[in-house]
Amino acid sequence: MLTKKYRRIIQGLSLWLLTGSALQALAVDDEFYYRLGGGEPVTRSASNRDTTLELGGAVVWNTDLMCGNFDMSLSVDEQLKGLKGSFSNLMSSVISAATGAVASLPALIIQKVNPALYDLLQNGVLQASEEFHLAQVSCEDIVGIMDDVITHSGWENVAKGGYWAGESASGAELLSTRTSADIEGINAGVIWVEGATKGGRGQPPIELVGDTVKAGYNQLLKRNPANTTSMVSSCADAPICEQWPNPQAMATWVIDVVGEQKIRTCEGCDKISAKPGMGLTHQMAIEQDQIAADLAALVLSGSAPTLAQLEAVSGGPGMLVSRRVVEALREENPHEQDVLINRLAAEMALSRTMERAMIARRALISGMKEPNIANLQIAQDDLAPYIADLEKDIENILFEIEVRDRVASNTAVQLLMRDKVRGTVPIVESPPAGNFEDGASVNP
Repeated sequence: MLTKKYRRIIQGLSLWLLTGSALQALAVDDEFYYRLGGGEPVTRSASNRDTTLELGGAVVWNTDLMCGNFDMSLSVDEQLKGLKGSFSNLMSSVISAATGAVASLPALIIQKVNPALYDLLQNGVLQASEEFHLAQVSCEDIVGIMDDVITHSGWENVAKGGYWAGESASGAELLSTRTSADIEGINAGVIWVEGATKGGRGQPPIELVGDTVKAGYNQLLKRNPANTTSMVSSCADAPICEQWPNPQAMATWVIDVVGEQKIRTCEGCDKISAKPGMGLTHQMAIEQDQIAADLAALVLSGSAPTLAQLEAVSGGPGMLVSRRVVEALREENPHEQDVLINRLAAEMALSRTMERAMIARRALISGMKEPNIANLQIAQDDLAPYIADLEKDIENILFEIEVRDRVASNTAVQLLMRDKVRGTVPIVESPPAGNFEDGASVNP
């Protein structure tokens, strides 16, 4: 049983078949057209633009600097002046005397000359310092809460952790390391693919999808994750390097499909910039246009197609266009040729795109196993939605193909078949009413 949601989808597709590009069916055998499933195997891409914008901006919430920017000396000074905090409840005359004494005498002399005043000042400083630290803890509590909802903060914590590890290994002093970690730590960046640091001051950003895909490409071919060279000369029929000659080419394709996220941790940097993907149907449209142009030229040329020409219009090793298919297209009339060439090109583009999508999925999963990426849970969490989006895109295309086949091959085809029957079967009319009995006339 189809759910109401799927019924609405089928109804919408039925209307589509009667409008737009479906009008091309008027020029061809109607029944054949509907048995094919229409002029296109799947819906066109949502956008006809070549790419999307990469968006980034200043992030107001900077967890690396918020609590460290408060000045403890200012807080203590204002409390002793009676401007802030519970210490302001002390008698104004005592504060006035203390202010004058502090201005004129060292602490040791104050202790000897006026022990009570010294104790008062000491208690005030201690109380003011304690209140400052309590307030700072409150700030850090808020930062901890925001860490759960602000995506980039986890990367900053990773950068700080790496900084702490480096300082500890070098024997640095603990308190100074704690003080410098908030700024120097995030500026140091994150240890990323093959041990390179990225995202820090003066470093390239972490390209979450691109770096992972390139690492996966290389690992599937038994190369170092950071290798950037071409594999054309040593591909040895591996599908991944037949589709993309080098890691960057594959990364560009995957980013066009699922999008990208660039991450920085450095002080004052734009923490996150993101680029949305165009989806698999956009890649299918690009492939379809190229295949349709090559196939049309091949059909019109009249010469015997070469193996290279057939491969150029095929959907990959598992979906080859044969020489007989090209010859059959040449036998069709021009109007039917256009529809059939576009339909065949769309199916070949679909096959080619689906093969690439499955390889891209495997490369992403492989790249996530690169040791430095696998070591960061935040990287695993941030990459998972991209794989899920790719898998969902594949499922949606397969579902749409199934729905279109059901729509095109049921009602429309049955109607045409019934019409054909009505046009070919002779209609036997009943004889006119008359006075006959056993074949003999009974008229008087």
